[in-house]
Amino acid sequence: MNDTVLTTNAGLQGLDYAAVLFYLVLTFGIAVWFGRRQKNTEDFFVGGRRMPWMAVGLSILATLFSTLSYVGVPGEMIRHGAALFLGYLAVPLSFLVIAFLFIPFYMRLHLTSAYEYLERRFSYPVRLLGAALFVMLRLGWMSMVVFAASMGLEQVIGGDLEWLPGPDIFWWIGVVGVVAAVYTAIGGIQAVIWVDVIQCVLLLAGVLMAIGYVVMVDRTGPADWWRIASSNASTTHTMPPLYSFDLTVRNTVLWTMTNVFFWSICTHGADQVVLQRYFSTSSLRAARRSYLTNVIVELTMISLASLAGLALLAFYVQRVYLLPEGATATGMADKLFPFFLGHQLPAGCAGLIISAFLCDAIQTLESGVNAATAVATKDLIYHRAEKSTVRKELRPVEESSTAQLTVARFLTVGITAFVTGTAYGVAYIQRTYGLSLVDMMPKFFNMFVGPLAAMFFVGMFLPRCTTRSVFPAALCGLAISVVWSWWEYIFRTETRPTIFLSVALPCVSTFMIAALLSLIVDRSGRHSGSNYTWRAVVKGEPSSKLA
Repeated sequence: MNDTVLTTNAGLQGLDYAAVLFYLVLTFGIAVWFGRRQKNTEDFFVGGRRMPWMAVGLSILATLFSTLSYVGVPGEMIRHGAALFLGYLAVPLSFLVIAFLFIPFYMRLHLTSAYEYLERRFSYPVRLLGAALFVMLRLGWMSMVVFAASMGLEQVIGGDLEWLPGPDIFWWIGVVGVVAAVYTAIGGIQAVIWVDVIQCVLLLAGVLMAIGYVVMVDRTGPADWWRIASSNASTTHTMPPLYSFDLTVRNTVLWTMTNVFFWSICTHGADQVVLQRYFSTSSLRAARRSYLTNVIVELTMISLASLAGLALLAFYVQRVYLLPEGATATGMADKLFPFFLGHQLPAGCAGLIISAFLCDAIQTLESGVNAATAVATKDLIYHRAEKSTVRKELRPVEESSTAQLTVARFLTVGITAFVTGTAYGVAYIQRTYGLSLVDMMPKFFNMFVGPLAAMFFVGMFLPRCTTRSVFPAALCGLAISVVWSWWEYIFRTETRPTIFLSVALPCVSTFMIAALLSLIVDRSGRHSGSNYTWRAVVKGEPSSKLA
């Protein structure tokens, strides 16, 4: 190690703020450019179904690998070690499921909202339940994204802005929310996707700068960082157990692999944020290429972010004097990477990465809001009219394309404002209980992922099931998920089950309960949803005849 004494920067400098301003102007210009070309909700939500496959693949990565992951993955490596990273050994298996089961299925249905499928397969009440679970999922997710970005900015800038009353993080939450509301309402999905492409490049540059800085300053590499982590962190930091029958053991390779597998198939099988991007491509081949692009770049980003966390752990373990008074590397965890960006990188470089970091949070919020607005517009306001002639009086009045686009933009602003408000609640809970970002994910949004995805899986692979079996099964799965995710608070205990089963257990439970209920309450034989199982859709008629 090079034991040269280093100093920290005071935070962002003039060049850094200039870089941030330039980047904000650039992304806003992109939003205005695409906003002027929109004529209807088809353009606003799915880009006219003509987006390039590589841009869509990078957009999926930039959305799912949000500020939560960009800060949380290095933080997880710093605090808990390599278990989460090793969980990505499950990616090849999830790739097969998504590429060859889910993408062909959805591309034949030609949807705008994924939850249209639940009505076709089951009924409108099931569609409403799916849409409601999605909205709760993404509201919680977006609130955490806003909080994570604000926490990162607080660490990057360093110190308190004394001219602002109250904690700085609350002001940053407001800034992120306002910018995202304006940007999303103007640009739609096309602007979101193209800014996502820029984000991928800059986020990649950020982790490479962190790794390169430690290499140049210390003249060390991954083997040295691994050795330092083994000596200065817990015994399981670099060698987590492969499995454990004790469900309270948080970090085992088996549970993290299970989490990665189920999280991947559930998000790509039921999440409007992801599926909306596949709907924006022109063909099955383009959609598959988008997914392959996403997988390759995601594995690269996860590997580099984990390596950056390992590098920063080694760097700050040996230079505690660079940290705030009384702080340690493992204690800061999620805050360490943004702290490093703001206090060690040269002026200008830090601003460029932080601008991407800030705008990544904004565009992630935009992606979620755009998808939530698509669901609200298609599933709640302008849902398909009832076919029954008995209930014609309940049909919604057909609106013009321009009117629907206007409503979509107003909804976008309203949802963004709501999310910004709930982000204050997330900040309060995190400051009160001191949870890490990864630990907070099941409590605020991942608890909805399993039951939601299971409804789709039941529709695809359990032909006997109808509304009578899937609806109560989803509610039971949701109850299981809430109890599992909030276990220590519900039962007032210090022990809690591993967070890495918070998606898999509710998903499997919902599927199995639906299968059992179908044997009791559903009759065998064909029914109104029989044409929408996986086999019927993929092996049967084209989407134009299914609608």
